[in-house]
Amino acid sequence: MAKHLIIASYDGISTYYCGIGTTMQDTISSLGDLVNSEKIKISLAYISTDPNGKVFDQERFQDSVELVKKTGGHLIPLCNGTAGFNESDMWRSFPQWEYACASLASALNMILKNEDDNVLMLHDTPFLLFHKFKQQIFSKKLRCFYMPRSTGLNHKLGDEEWRQKRVELEKESFQAIQDDPTASVLAIGRNFAQHLTTDYGLSFTENDYLVNGLYFGRYEKFLNRKFDILELNKFGISIDSRSKIIFSWGRASVAKGLKELLEAWQEIAESLPDHYMIIQAPNNSGEDDYFQLLKRYEKETPRTIVIDDFNLEIWQTMLRIRNTDIVCIPSTMDPIPHTAIEAKLFSAGMEYVIIGSNVDGVKDVYTDDECVWVNPYNKNEFSNGILKAGRLDEKERRSMSEANSKSLSAYDYAKTMRDFLKKINFI
Repeated sequence: MAKHLIIASYDGISTYYCGIGTTMQDTISSLGDLVNSEKIKISLAYISTDPNGKVFDQERFQDSVELVKKTGGHLIPLCNGTAGFNESDMWRSFPQWEYACASLASALNMILKNEDDNVLMLHDTPFLLFHKFKQQIFSKKLRCFYMPRSTGLNHKLGDEEWRQKRVELEKESFQAIQDDPTASVLAIGRNFAQHLTTDYGLSFTENDYLVNGLYFGRYEKFLNRKFDILELNKFGISIDSRSKIIFSWGRASVAKGLKELLEAWQEIAESLPDHYMIIQAPNNSGEDDYFQLLKRYEKETPRTIVIDDFNLEIWQTMLRIRNTDIVCIPSTMDPIPHTAIEAKLFSAGMEYVIIGSNVDGVKDVYTDDECVWVNPYNKNEFSNGILKAGRLDEKERRSMSEANSKSLSAYDYAKTMRDFLKKINFI
């Protein structure tokens, strides 16, 4: 009996533009290490992407090709009824979710073998609807693990009618998955598990977690270096060499709390005349009004820079610049954001202070001695938190950095993946 692992995602296999793409890149890297010692066939399913389109990423696609070729698996392009040209074609909405899930079921019917141990991992909300089509995969052993990263009740995006339809589909899907003895919902964080329990009636045992993390090996290039502020010139950022930096990054989305950060900064910018607020906020969430609001705040507020660029080297450089004084993770609707873990990882040997949002999944990543907590919805508390962080002395900063380094191992995604596959008796 062969072991066959199939992973489905709308980003990170032939594209890379958001957090799920980071998870998939970490997954592919982790599995690339794992198959050196374990005999596993790996297949990757993704939304079919136009190789000449704006969203296609040749480097990520080649990583995917090499992994499935190495293990004897399959690359599975899924038809969702779009041109696969833009970022918006990857996620879309309910009809496209159903098309993609039906396409996945058809493909699995052709490639799965009856005698194999087949495990399917389905990333994020669009693939919850696979439960409708799983019943048409006959005579195959197939265990399914669903990993939502947002829900309509916890992450209030989109207009109300659309969101209510989403909640209805989620409730139906969660109930069907619970009723299926060969399917499970996995939580990517403790806070998010509590939300799913409270709002959707799900329950989780210790075996029902696949906690978000990072593949640490991908960051070695930057972790071994420190930069002077002049390094920012290559990104078109030129500020005085004596300046201090307050930094945050994430998609230009209401979920990221960047509006709240800029509003808090507006209150105190004059009190911190040596500081620049620099935010890397690529406009790729389909929330252009939100991005334009961030750009308006940029114009209205002194020493404020908003960067519309997904370039990974920008935030990685920023977190290793000696002048970086404060790093903000203000997420308001994130189950457990990669940015929080990245700030923890990159803080080794640095003296910046991390400010963490206490209203959602950031709470999973830090303890009280690792960050300064704020409520991003409370402008006065948030602005005072920034001032407090700026006043911390060298000893307090080093203590925070050391505490973060000590807890970092819990977010080693290569270990997390290996431990999960052991738990389900796959390896």
